Amino acid sequence: MNENVQIIPLTLELIEQAAHPWPDRWEEQLGRLRWHLSTPYAIALMAEIFGDVIGVACGFVQDDVGRITVLGFLDEADAEVRKWLTDALIDSLTEQGCTSIELVAAPADVAKWQGVGFAPHETILRYTGGKFLQATRDEVIHHEPEHRLGILHLDRKAFGYDRSTLVMEHIYLCVVYMEGTRIRGYSLSLLGEGLIIADAPDVGLELQRWHFPIQEHILLPEGSGAHEHLTKQEYRNEVEGIRMVRGEVMPLQVDMCFAWEWGAV
Repeated sequence: MNENVQIIPLTLELIEQAAHPWPDRWEEQLGRLRWHLSTPYAIALMAEIFGDVIGVACGFVQDDVGRITVLGFLDEADAEVRKWLTDALIDSLTEQGCTSIELVAAPADVAKWQGVGFAPHETILRYTGGKFLQATRDEVIHHEPEHRLGILHLDRKAFGYDRSTLVMEHIYLCVVYMEGTRIRGYSLSLLGEGLIIADAPDVGLELQRWHFPIQEHILLPEGSGAHEHLTKQEYRNEVEGIRMVRGEVMPLQVDMCFAWEWGAV
């Protein structure tokens, strides 16, 4: 490998360069990079040569579970540099105490990730182009502080580990499905691509009606209870990627997921 290439923490001075691998989504990716750079539980690394960024890799840690969220390179980064930066991010997450590391891999990249110890699990589908129904139920309300324990309880039940810091950081504009004194579902439209967790299909589908005015698409694990409804509403789906895990596999409850927040890396 070129001895002049360094794998070092991403800096604010070079953050705009680091978004160049995504010219069509530059501003969006710049925002994501800024979040990783300013978040205490996140990691942001870059491959740098002579002051130029040729690759960037980011992830974060919640409750001993790491997630790889950003990985991008310019053409100047050869295969060796790409592997070095990828390995450095995995090592950094492991050093933070992660016993499990997850990501959503593009279909073409599955074999590459298998080569560094990741195993494929659920397929993630992207739904677009349909007609959403207007929200009708009074049970859906904007969240209040007293709802937060119920939100976190549902989140942990769905994902199998504590993600409270991440969820609370993205609680703005959260809505909940409140039945009596019980929280049966919630929607975080501003977390990644949008997250909806619910304890039953009718609850999840009602929360989706609040999601679509904010997001034009929705991601779902294959096998979600929302598939039949979205198909009837003329939504088309295509494979976004494959959920892949290295190490301990957390018990994802697909039947509780009515919007999945992570697109393909």
